Amino acid sequence: MMYPSADSLKSPDNSLSYTIIMISANDSPSGGVLVSLPTRIVRKIQEWRRVPFNLHPRDRQTWPEAEILFQTDISHPQQQWIYHPKYQDPAELTFDDGVMKFHVKTESKDEWAYVYLDPRKYHWRDYSWQTRFRRLTAFQEYAFNFRYVDFDNRYRYRFEDDLLFFDSKIRGRWRAHARVPFPMALAAWYHLRVDTKGDRHRCYVNGILMMENREPSVPAGSISIILWEIDQVTDAIAEVGPCTVRRLQ
Repeated sequence: MMYPSADSLKSPDNSLSYTIIMISANDSPSGGVLVSLPTRIVRKIQEWRRVPFNLHPRDRQTWPEAEILFQTDISHPQQQWIYHPKYQDPAELTFDDGVMKFHVKTESKDEWAYVYLDPRKYHWRDYSWQTRFRRLTAFQEYAFNFRYVDFDNRYRYRFEDDLLFFDSKIRGRWRAHARVPFPMALAAWYHLRVDTKGDRHRCYVNGILMMENREPSVPAGSISIILWEIDQVTDAIAEVGPCTVRRLQ
């Protein structure tokens, strides 16, 4: 175990700072040995000793769940979702045993897939959205929108360029709040859980908490799935589902 001292030293030419630390075995009766190392190396060692944010057991904890608010109807799932009249071509979405299969053909610089649950019917406040998803091509945006009110008012967790983002759109204005690395493998299935409670929002992938964010502007809404591509080359091919939404206690 290491115990960095509050005191630091400078090299004769003031080019390096040093920190005195004690290195010892956990059960050593001698108390260990004092050594002096460059401060930048000490900081690196301290970083290595920390448990990564999304590997600590507490990062697998979730809020208690209550009753089911929504569940994919395996027999007629297409009747549950609203197709955006401008951005969702009905021919580019099929269903197989409750799984949505998007195949958006790239024919312009602005290609979309866009489905949502009617926010007038499904107007939830504290809930957990759980589903599976995968991408089969490297299209640009893969977004899971929650507290969805309409095109101009919503939150989303967005997968793009091997990153995961938390964004908000309030009265038509976008804000990117945070991002973390998330390299996504093509064709691999991922389990997604989006929890939203009060002003706190969490995104879990494969049971691990990837992001926790706070934003109070949108108090309630439904859910939406949006794909987007602009390169005129890549078809947006992806699969999502089945979906379950539960109330959070």
